[in-house]
Amino acid sequence: MNNKQTAKISEIFDSIQGEGIYIGYRQLFIRFCGCNLLCDYCDTEFDNGEEYTPDELVEKVKTFDLRHFHSISLTGGEPLLQYEFLKNFLPEIKKTGIKVYLETNGTLYKPLKEILQFIDIIAMDFKLDSSAKIGDLYTKHDEFLRIANNAQKDIFAKLVFDESIQDFEINECVNLARKYNIPLVLQPKMSGSKICVSLEKIIEIFNKFSEKYPNTRMIGQVHKFFDIR
Repeated sequence: MNNKQTAKISEIFDSIQGEGIYIGYRQLFIRFCGCNLLCDYCDTEFDNGEEYTPDELVEKVKTFDLRHFHSISLTGGEPLLQYEFLKNFLPEIKKTGIKVYLETNGTLYKPLKEILQFIDIIAMDFKLDSSAKIGDLYTKHDEFLRIANNAQKDIFAKLVFDESIQDFEINECVNLARKYNIPLVLQPKMSGSKICVSLEKIIEIFNKFSEKYPNTRMIGQVHKFFDIR
């Protein structure tokens, strides 16, 4: 293990998963600082954090009773920015027997290859330009899912949408979800605990997706309703 290598960690905390198909499970969250994107709706602070070596983070994780958790969630920010660190950290974590759950924006497919063998579950975000304001990432998402799917990982995709979602974006997301046969989770854009999309629009968008791809679910971000991390 490279003991000199470090990663900046924003926080390590015990909570429930608030998004996607594993909603409600207890997880140990490791929030990495830094992201390669700057989504318009992002509410995560990336600057403040503490530096850990792989050994130090392993020891910190072991202070929790891992028998109580469904999995460890690598979140952020974008954890794959720290893939060199993760290559040293994750083999030690896997020795504990706990599952590793990766939350990712689905754009860094080359780093994904480097740590994929240590990942059990991938929760990937489709980033829509209409809501995230970061451009079209369809090609990167496609390649990311191809690599994860070839490794036969447990994968699902989620997307945040608002009133400005476009039909071509719906089609792009549906095409990729169908191509890789993965669950698709829709999340109305929120500000704190307030949903920023009208009920009529939520129903309209859900119907458009589900008519094209039945393995679609509308699941809000429940940790925001509970006002927990």
